[in-house]
Amino acid sequence: MPELPEVQTIASDLDDIVGGRRIIQAAVAYPKIVAGDSRRFVDFVSGAKIEKVERFGKWIRFGLAGPAGPAAMLAHLKMTGQFQLGAWPEEGRAWPAHCHAAFQLSGLPPGQDALFYRDIRKFGRLRAFDPGELEEFLRALAQGPDPLTVSPDEFHRRLSARRGRLKAVLLDQGCVSGLGNIYVDESLFAAGLSPLAAADSLSRAETDLLLKEARRILKAAIEARGSTTSNYKGLKGGGSFQLAHQVYGRAGEPCPKCGAALTRRVVAGRTTHYCPHCQKVSAK
Repeated sequence: MPELPEVQTIASDLDDIVGGRRIIQAAVAYPKIVAGDSRRFVDFVSGAKIEKVERFGKWIRFGLAGPAGPAAMLAHLKMTGQFQLGAWPEEGRAWPAHCHAAFQLSGLPPGQDALFYRDIRKFGRLRAFDPGELEEFLRALAQGPDPLTVSPDEFHRRLSARRGRLKAVLLDQGCVSGLGNIYVDESLFAAGLSPLAAADSLSRAETDLLLKEARRILKAAIEARGSTTSNYKGLKGGGSFQLAHQVYGRAGEPCPKCGAALTRRVVAGRTTHYCPHCQKVSAK
């Protein structure tokens, strides 16, 4: 699943290429990819101008100025969601493989005038909202603060209030939003903290260090356009941060710090990579 750096890269690519363009028309080939009535979705976004595309946690938010006033479209990519450009599917023209929604855009060259939502596993979702609907949805979503902007005080308070394992708490989007499996493993290793530790056992110094290392890694990953480990890529290509991974996907290899074999186990239903020597659970 794309995480904060990958979603940021995708949103930035989209904003650069489709921001400011008008959605001439839209089409949905697989109605379940849209939350709610797909016909209402098509009517809602058709004719709207894409004013801004930005990241919100692991969501991508399209700010729209539609015929009926301000609106928004949210996209969650889940496991295999992607956006790609191609030719608008005129009648009789086959859709690209695994593409389920299309948006014909103004000002793009023929053959690249449509933005497609592609999703091999069909787990992702597109949603359209008027301002009131969006506010209600975001309240119900109850997403936590972004790790790039949350204050150290708030970060410590949120971890201290949770009794679960540290890895599980960091993956909870209600605690902080945007972190996922790769960057939690990398951040915990950099901070020397065990994924098995109790979140509420961390000292203020430990949470400060964890936040500092998480931000350093996330910013470096954004600079490298994220980690391409499976299906992820933006409109301008994939990323290269996978070459800098210290522990993720490296079980059995020597730890970059101490040389001990890195280990892998399941925590919170997710495969977790760490060094049992450098990331011991504190005895305090």
